Amino acid sequence: MTDKEKRSLYMSKYYDNKSEIDLRISNGIEKYRKGEKTLFFKDSEGNPLAGKKVKITQKNHDFKYGANIFMLDEFGKSEDNAEYRRFFKEYFNFATLPFYWNTLEPNEGKMRFEKNSEKIYRRPAPELCMEYCRENGITPKLHCLYYDKFTPDWCAADDEKTLLLKLEKRFSEIAERYCGKMFEFEVTNELFVVKERKTVLARKRGIINICFELARKYFPNEKLTINEANPIPDIARLDYYSPYFLQCENLLNQGVPIDRIGLQNHLFVGASSRTPESYEAQMRERYYWNDPFMYYRALDVMAELGKPLEITEATVPTFGTSEADEELQADMLRLWVSIWFSHPAVDAFVYWNTIDDYAYSSPGWDENKCRGGLFHHDLTPKKSALELKNLFSKEWYTECELVTDAMGEVSFRGFFGDYTAECCGKKIEFGIHNDN
Repeated sequence: MTDKEKRSLYMSKYYDNKSEIDLRISNGIEKYRKGEKTLFFKDSEGNPLAGKKVKITQKNHDFKYGANIFMLDEFGKSEDNAEYRRFFKEYFNFATLPFYWNTLEPNEGKMRFEKNSEKIYRRPAPELCMEYCRENGITPKLHCLYYDKFTPDWCAADDEKTLLLKLEKRFSEIAERYCGKMFEFEVTNELFVVKERKTVLARKRGIINICFELARKYFPNEKLTINEANPIPDIARLDYYSPYFLQCENLLNQGVPIDRIGLQNHLFVGASSRTPESYEAQMRERYYWNDPFMYYRALDVMAELGKPLEITEATVPTFGTSEADEELQADMLRLWVSIWFSHPAVDAFVYWNTIDDYAYSSPGWDENKCRGGLFHHDLTPKKSALELKNLFSKEWYTECELVTDAMGEVSFRGFFGDYTAECCGKKIEFGIHNDN
């Protein structure tokens, strides 16, 4: 397949409707991601400071844009660890921390919370991650409290009653340390897509209800999130009769305390096979993944449940190793992120694996084959990383110089976030936030 054919396959829906899509994106961003602000400047005696220059600078975004932080201090070379620490805070303001049960508690009763805990690949200890986040202004989130696939082997064969007691103990121990310290707690993950159930709990009717009830018991004031793998195409095609919409609607109608709805968005083309024939076949089969109308329809449907939406995991593949392949990945990422940023119900997204060749791999399934990183294996940025940085540090960023009027006032419209204003040698801090 030529570069032109690849681009046509994945961008044609956008190109054919570019004016309409661009208008929805720009209107949505202007309406839902920005707000008005008026500042008043006066001297020490309370008189207006008229005709004075004011420099406005945005410090951060309210919108969360992040990645998993699974490779923190995981490299063999100290210089690579230092570079990862440097670029993560430069490119992201949000981080998914690994709390998989089998690696947080590999041996029963011995939790790997502390930063100096035994190392497990792609599973840095929570306290190491939390320390990095605190020091660098990164908002952390927990992934996840119950994920059947990663139940420890030492309890996988337990009967239902015993396993529930151990699960509750896990919830309570995590809550004791991390209540009030996370943006959100993902409670359940990928209960639809599991082909083989590891434990009796995954086969139990009402397990999601039980997990959320336990979570609310131990995390009474936290944001609790449900998460599922790649439901967007089904939602777009089936609307209100899609499995995930019906599941979430049913749970909410039962009073299950779901605060946020997570939607994974992986385009794992090539993960199971990357022969030229199968690779191209998967690309053609999954062309719909880059259909903007599909994205907006799915988000509109899920938004009717009245809960914030989060793209909890995202992967955009690189369909080869050429410069044109990297440009296509960057253009696809820009389109996806622009749609998410322009939709009023979405308030966060997490890019999953940031660096090529350091993704999840298992027999018959290797996410590294997708070349889905934003950075090359040597940690240099791809065009997609640079595009993401450009969006949030330049294009969707407010910085301006104004002059106070006769009343000492300046007014402007800026992206939601925290700001500084400098006038006459003094600096003030303020915010523009969506309080609706």
